[in-house]
Amino acid sequence: MVIHNVRNINGFSLIELLIASAIGLLALAVVGSVFINGYSFASQRSLQLMLAQDTNDVLRMIKEDILRAGFASGASSSFIISGATKTIYLNSPSAGNPTCIAYGYDDGTNQHYRSYYRDNQTLRLRSTKSSVLTTAGACMGGQSTLNENQIKVTKFEVLESVLSSAKATSQYLTINLEVATLDDSVSSAKSVQVKTRNWNG
Repeated sequence: MVIHNVRNINGFSLIELLIASAIGLLALAVVGSVFINGYSFASQRSLQLMLAQDTNDVLRMIKEDILRAGFASGASSSFIISGATKTIYLNSPSAGNPTCIAYGYDDGTNQHYRSYYRDNQTLRLRSTKSSVLTTAGACMGGQSTLNENQIKVTKFEVLESVLSSAKATSQYLTINLEVATLDDSVSSAKSVQVKTRNWNG
């Protein structure tokens, strides 16, 4: 007769199971926290890059456009919009630094008019060659230069200084632009300097 030894096989106790579960949950919490923090950082960084890029693009567009201001093909003097005394017209609807910049140029075929101005939390561009732009209507109409659903403009100002020489007088402009996301979680501040060309013959 064969006798088999039967050994008792014990399972996990309740305490061991609870400890194992706690360690597992702790590990999951750590991994989840690292993932969420990484995602949040990446999202924040993406927003920062978007704001910086969009702000740089707008300022570059304004600077390149301003360099054409006052050009008048075949004329002996600079092109100045009606009502202005300088090539670049600056206006502030209230006390403080100007928040509207307007100018024009004549390429020999068409007269082009441009204005950039802050309208509440939006930076607008008005561009036309079909109608004459005057100082009275320069800072109205137009379309947003930035995505209003993602970005708000918190500051737009133009600081002016005059550069004079024996032959000509030019405007030296510093344009400051500050933007932020709609929830103010990310912001960006940029500026650009530009010297207006003197087209006097």
